[in-house]
Amino acid sequence: MIKAGDILIAKPFLQDGHFKRSVIYICEHTADGSLGFIINKSHGLLLRDIFPHLKNGNFPLFEGGPVSPNQLFYTHTLGSKISDSQHITGDIYWGGNFFELSELIERGEVSSHQIRFYIGYSGWGEEQLSGELENDMWFEKTVDYHQLMSVHPDELWGEELVKINPGYKAFADFSYDPSLN
Repeated sequence: MIKAGDILIAKPFLQDGHFKRSVIYICEHTADGSLGFIINKSHGLLLRDIFPHLKNGNFPLFEGGPVSPNQLFYTHTLGSKISDSQHITGDIYWGGNFFELSELIERGEVSSHQIRFYIGYSGWGEEQLSGELENDMWFEKTVDYHQLMSVHPDELWGEELVKINPGYKAFADFSYDPSLN
């Protein structure tokens, strides 16, 4: 049974444009729905690119998902340092007061291993995620957030696949777009 703090790993044959080869960190999972962030797809921008006033905003942005693509979200281990943070599990939180976070960033009190930023999020309505799991679209797995965030994003999907089944290494090594070979 999936819970907040788990990950979803796209199965090798999932071809949905947003979720192909995605690893999604689940932040909320209730009877009303689920919310998470794609953690392995770089957006190509840094936080300071969208907030130029943050001189220390050298944090990469990730494609969090197709919902609210004009909003910024974040997961972090800053807990009580940022009011209104939502607890996920252990010392992991998401969201919170961005003004307080900005001040911490500018004082150099936040490092890249403490926070990850996302543009948009991945969301599912009531029973939608359960249906996708039943339809064999995802692997679900309990993980350690800190270990997860220490893996290079480009290698994360393949590494998680191989942990599930070493026989999946061929999928992990296969080109994202075989037509480019």
